[in-house]
Amino acid sequence: MNRDNIIKKIKRVVIKIGSKALSDEGKISYARIKYLASDVERLRSSGIECLIVSSGAILAGNELFNFNLKRLNILRKQALASLGQVKLMSYYIKAFLKKNINVSQLLLTNDIFNDRKRFLNARAMILESLKMDIVPIVNENDTVSIDEIMFGDNDILASKVAAMMDADCLILLTDTDGLYDKNPKTNKKAKLITLLDEKSFDAEVINDIDSQVSFGGMSSKINAALEVSKFGIPTIIANGKSKNILKDIFNSRDIGTAIIPSSIKVGSRKKWIGMGPRSSGKLYLDSGAANAIVNNRKSLLPSGILKIEGSFEKGQQVVCLSSGDNSPIARGLISYSSDEISLIKGKKSSEIEKILGYKYSDEVINRDNMVLL
Repeated sequence: MNRDNIIKKIKRVVIKIGSKALSDEGKISYARIKYLASDVERLRSSGIECLIVSSGAILAGNELFNFNLKRLNILRKQALASLGQVKLMSYYIKAFLKKNINVSQLLLTNDIFNDRKRFLNARAMILESLKMDIVPIVNENDTVSIDEIMFGDNDILASKVAAMMDADCLILLTDTDGLYDKNPKTNKKAKLITLLDEKSFDAEVINDIDSQVSFGGMSSKINAALEVSKFGIPTIIANGKSKNILKDIFNSRDIGTAIIPSSIKVGSRKKWIGMGPRSSGKLYLDSGAANAIVNNRKSLLPSGILKIEGSFEKGQQVVCLSSGDNSPIARGLISYSSDEISLIKGKKSSEIEKILGYKYSDEVINRDNMVLL
């Protein structure tokens, strides 16, 4: 797949615009939102459905106070977000209505993705909004987010929305032209990388830049790109400060960094497993079990488990790691609790019932409930 092929296949796109791309001198730029509205109008006229993930609520709220955002505690940031979200949406409503486009507001927390029923309900509602020609404006619900339900960064939120909605592309708009082989703010010889295969890039070339505005740097964008790449979704990182940037991207201009995904397609249930539930524990596997899962697409049997970490119940998600280098290789929904696995790890499936007095399944994680990492 090349850049032109990516563009030609896009029928639904998630566009994430960060605080850096939205701001001028520490304030939200209404002009940038107007540019975005014009670009979205063009995309929609071409039959492309658009969802927007927007940062900027805290920044918008801070326009009345001018605090140093890096030094604020979480409660004050939440207070600013509650104030700024209203102001930010007023900009979006005003700019998009001038293009005869209705927008809606969706404030999400990570627990939406942890519960399959809520996940499916949110997806159905967004699909209905798109059928009604509404452009959803998504942001994290900062006013209620705590550590347990935070995304940590809107790039990750955007990646989850893209996967949930089966988007054909994720576009991350920031204040730089894309990913460079070196830090362009400290090295004049840095070169823009216009095309990357997910398997070939080196994350070590990425350096986050400290800022009073943005709390997510280029590394979070790469993590978001990798997150959607495993579901077959390409990512384009580009400069959101440039006027008509989306028009240029969809005219197949060689701008920004395009990250080409794996060709592996993942079903909807496995997609939810891969991005949704918070992991409750870890299973360390011997080389034979790791090889069977990665190369032969097999289920996990108790005989391949060397040790476990964490406390979990049947049906929760766990991470499988190769004991050789402790690298994560898969996530899956477990068929037994941690207490039960402590008793049957390293044993044959035929011994489960003798040890426990019952048996749910021969597999600790069935292949249908597992997604590779």
